[in-house]
Amino acid sequence: MTQKTYSDKWKDRFDFFERNGLPGSPGYRDAIKQLKFTQRPRYMYNFYAFFFGFIYFCILGLWKKGLTLFVGIAVINLLLGVFEVLSDVNMDGVVRGVNIAYAAFCAMSVNSAYYLHTIKGIDSWNPFQGMTRKSSAELEKIPSRQY
Repeated sequence: MTQKTYSDKWKDRFDFFERNGLPGSPGYRDAIKQLKFTQRPRYMYNFYAFFFGFIYFCILGLWKKGLTLFVGIAVINLLLGVFEVLSDVNMDGVVRGVNIAYAAFCAMSVNSAYYLHTIKGIDSWNPFQGMTRKSSAELEKIPSRQY
């Protein structure tokens, strides 16, 4: 079995998470504040995930987390659609806002999710892993693998 190679951008992100922790940890927040404004998006967001969401999660092998997010947003949209039909209220703005929030969460979570999958070996259904102090502290105790 050949070892997968990662781009310099992903290696840089993995090293950043190794040094500073996951998005829920205080070390991550402090490290992000130390970066220049133009450097922050590299670690905080992923523009492919913003525009392609579930498809990009699947490309990276994060189909469980991507499917969880996709089903969640589909249920929310279904409920909004039912409410819109039953109440005869135009909900286009709300639906658009909810979908933009979904895209933004995909963009903000995929980098740390891919780090957890690749470096920590965690393949779970929970797309919110590492986003809180408690979960990031627990995940940082897991030994890292070499990439």
